[in-house]
Amino acid sequence: MSHQTFWKPEKKIKEKKSFSSLGQRKKSKNPIPDWKKDIFAHHQSRPSRADRAEFPLEIISKLIEETQGLCQCGCGRKSTQTHHVMPRGRSGRGVKTNAMRVCDACHDRIQINEEELQGWITTYSLTYGPRFWFDEQDWEEFNRKQAAQERLEARKQEQLESIKPVMELLTTAAGRSLKSKEIRLLESMDTKQMSVFSVMISDALNNFSKPAPSYGYGERFED
Repeated sequence: MSHQTFWKPEKKIKEKKSFSSLGQRKKSKNPIPDWKKDIFAHHQSRPSRADRAEFPLEIISKLIEETQGLCQCGCGRKSTQTHHVMPRGRSGRGVKTNAMRVCDACHDRIQINEEELQGWITTYSLTYGPRFWFDEQDWEEFNRKQAAQERLEARKQEQLESIKPVMELLTTAAGRSLKSKEIRLLESMDTKQMSVFSVMISDALNNFSKPAPSYGYGERFED
């Protein structure tokens, strides 16, 4: 008996569904814009908090050379490690102005003696300034916040100058200095509100200062 072959249907390659099991079209991933890539790269390139606390080898070498390898506490022993004057747990960075070469014994003592720790912090503050432990990133953030604070103070001063005439009118009318909460109320008004309020107070004072009309006996006046 001869072998028979049966006809088989050709397999059809199924196209991948562009819909999810819930019948929703799958969202295609959009490419990240170049400007976003630059932002991500900038943030990724910034050192971590732990990295910023480490002293670079060049700083350690320079400090050993300057101190002739001796402990800076004045004990006369050789230095064995670089101590953070402002502790790394208090945001002390690995900068030269926050570095101090010490021996193991002095380092252990300073670590548990808050009074001595504060003494060295005071000494370094007088030598290098009140923020001696700041690194470049700290200064960048500090200057940015300080600039924002200065702009805020300038706006407050400008606003105070703008409400000064109204404050003088109210002080005259009340016969006393304005209270803090009254000044805050004036400061909360925008330019348009302040203008309306100023005109209203000015008109009220002008009308108050005018003498009331008097009528003689027998004079007639209309209501």
